[in-house]
Amino acid sequence: MSGCLQIVSTPIGNLGDLSGRAASALEQADIIACEDTRTTRKLLALTGRTTAARLVPYHDHNGATMRPRLLADIGDGKVVVLVSDAGTPLISDPGYKLVAACHEHGFTVTAIPGPSAPLAALAVSGLPSDQFMFAGFLPSTAKACRDAIQQVSRIPMTMIWFESPRRLCRTLETMADVLGPRLGVVARELTKMHEEIIRAPLPELATIFSRRETIKGELVLLVEGFQASDAEFNDVDLAMLLRQEMTKSSLRDAVNAVADMTGLPRRKVYQFALQLPDGKSSEQDPSE
Repeated sequence: MSGCLQIVSTPIGNLGDLSGRAASALEQADIIACEDTRTTRKLLALTGRTTAARLVPYHDHNGATMRPRLLADIGDGKVVVLVSDAGTPLISDPGYKLVAACHEHGFTVTAIPGPSAPLAALAVSGLPSDQFMFAGFLPSTAKACRDAIQQVSRIPMTMIWFESPRRLCRTLETMADVLGPRLGVVARELTKMHEEIIRAPLPELATIFSRRETIKGELVLLVEGFQASDAEFNDVDLAMLLRQEMTKSSLRDAVNAVADMTGLPRRKVYQFALQLPDGKSSEQDPSE
């Protein structure tokens, strides 16, 4: 077989998801480029597979150094298999640069498809799947995370992210504030023993996970996309609702109540309230 690059998917949890074709590719490869060679060796051991291939690390930190070597190996007729620690390579990892370089050199690139956490989560979410956007990991800082969510808030398709368990509660609270009561899904430990799929409006999801002492495992977070009706709420009706609520409560409570009633983001309702003649501009933004 002439030199080529094979993109091989590996299990995201359940070892039974390693396909026969993927197993054969690992066994017959000349070189296996791994996100972490220890993880791939463990996979081979647990599945009872053997290979004469040379396992080499390929990741963000050594990609610039390793790509020329792997390209030279393929040029010499070697079969290079690219794997990530779990799932389909190139999904939130640096493999695309190697694939692009292979195309530029005229080398064959083929995929051996299989498990993918974003697609598995989408399949069980009950959210629209005809159009979706995968956005990788959300930024780790609170402000950058909020900005990233606001930037995609008007995208009319299901949105998918990876998220860390220790940041999940904060992220859900931010999403509830920015996106309102859209449906969300937290898919935890997919294909594993403790798999869990929780589907609810974002404010409810935030409450559910805020009550847990600990959150563990790999997480995929999905949220339904923007709908035109979200932006078409009549301004006159919105002003009337705000005035009604402000006659019996503070601006903060009025904004929270109207946001819950309309499904509009709290920050948007707050900014609208400040434009009313009787708006109380001195009060603190309820979304802060």
